[in-house]
This record gives sequence, structure tokens and C-alpha cells, in this order.
Amino acid sequence: MRAWRRGARTGLAAALVAVLLVTGASAGVRRSAGSRIPRDHPRVALMPFENLSGREDQSEVFTRVFFAQLVTTGALEVVDPVQVEAAMDSLRIRATGSMTIGQLRTMADTLHVPYVMLGSVLESGMVKDPDGEIPSVGASLRLVEASTGRVVWAGVQFRSGGDRETVFGWGRVRSAEQLVMRLAQDMLEEFAEVGRGAARTEKKR
Repeated sequence: MRAWRRGARTGLAAALVAVLLVTGASAGVRRSAGSRIPRDHPRVALMPFENLSGREDQSEVFTRVFFAQLVTTGALEVVDPVQVEAAMDSLRIRATGSMTIGQLRTMADTLHVPYVMLGSVLESGMVKDPDGEIPSVGASLRLVEASTGRVVWAGVQFRSGGDRETVFGWGRVRSAEQLVMRLAQDMLEEFAEVGRGAARTEKKR
């Protein structure tokens, strides 16, 4: 059963990548959807990232980096990861990628949050280019209203260390963790901008 689940999740990630490629995506692609980001600065629990990359420890790396960047945006009040881990242990939740709506609601009630943020590591590795190897990363993220299970916002992004390279190799990123940080910054800036856009629309009405 576990092998089947891993295969299904890997297949889902592969399908997502295929769709992005068909739509003309390449390294550095961004996709996001949703326009009803809550504007009242509500509390949110960022769950540990589901790791679909095939590399160990990537869930911890992505979760840590995205938590720091989410706090920096100031768009939401984020629950301390220690509290999230304690709640998961008490509720015996082991994998965030297979959480049911009931588990989401119970988690939200335990942490006193109206929203839960779920992420997946889609890619984390090295790719070759003419000057050597550079990191390549990808992630998906979604904000879920816990009471209904409704996805309020969702985004996906892939980046490589050569995306912003200019002449003489300037702008090239060789550190995988630094690239994850840039991915998180860009992804969460899009998230915050959607919220600001929704606020401007409401003011015009």
C-alpha cells in the first residue's frame, strides 16, 4: 500500500510537470491561482512539506525556508512549527500529503487556526549545464480553508540556478538552499500580491 501511494504521488508530480511543459513552461516557471486571500491577517498553520523529490531531508529544508519567508511577508500570522509538530504527534498524523478533510479540521481546531497551508517538494536536485552542475528545485503550495476544505489559493514554481544568470556567470546560484530561498521569496510574494490586489478591488467597490 505504501509503495502504491508513493507511486501515485510521484505520478501526480510527473503529471503536473508535464502540464507545465505543454503550456510552454521551463525552468523558472510560475503558476498561481486564486484571488480571495484573507485580508484580516488570520492565523495559519504551515504543515511540513510533502517530499516528492526522491531526496531525503528536503521536507525539512523547504518547510524551514518557507516558514521564514511566510513570516517575512506579514500576510498571515504563522503558528510556530513546534506547535504544529506537537499537534501532529498528538493526532498521530504522519504524512501531510494524505491528510483527510477530517484531519485538517481537527488540526485547525487544535491549533485554533482557520487556514492550513500545505506544500509539496516537487523537485530538488542538480542539473548539468555547460559550466558544471547547478541546483534545480520546484514546489507547490496551497492555502486551504479548514472548515470547508476549499482551496483559497494555489501556486507552483520551478527554478534553476541559472535562471537569473547574466554575463560572466553573474547571478548564477550554486547553493541548493539559497535557490529554495529565492523560490520561496518569489512564490510568497505572488501570494501576498494577490492579497493586495483583492484589497484594492474591495476598496473600489
